[in-house]
Amino acid sequence: MASKQETAKKQQGYVPKAIPRECATCTSFTSDIDTKFTRYGSYTEEKNLRCGIGGFAVKKKGCCDLHKFKEV
Repeated sequence: MASKQETAKKQQGYVPKAIPRECATCTSFTSDIDTKFTRYGSYTEEKNLRCGIGGFAVKKKGCCDLHKFKEV
């Protein structure tokens, strides 16, 4: 039998750690990874951050009502 606290948590949809709902965690988020080579080494740069639904430019921390989390 579940305690009152467990029942209340389940009814409220309580999660102990927040999962940010942002473009970077969305299935529709797309970007291009560009690798740059210099004489000191190489680095990667993420460019062309886009929404796969609307096709517009987005910020990684942005969000919309159609957000769906990526599978882990």
